[in-house]
Amino acid sequence: MTPAAQPPLGDCQLCRTRRHLFRHKSGDRLVRNLCGSCHGAATATEERGGAVDFDQALTHGPDDDLLSWLRGDL
Repeated sequence: MTPAAQPPLGDCQLCRTRRHLFRHKSGDRLVRNLCGSCHGAATATEERGGAVDFDQALTHGPDDDLLSWLRGDL
């Protein structure tokens, strides 16, 4: 029996920490490489209807999402 392959190491696109990365595909088709913690947070944020990052808020979100990012609420 061979051990399962580990996900690749790299810098998470949200927290910038070097960790094992997982692909996260948003409902708006943006793909990010995220660590496990950020992947879970991004999924929960999208389930609530929020934007995962500033680019998503700017490009695909309503004005309220963009204002939240600019105020630092997220």
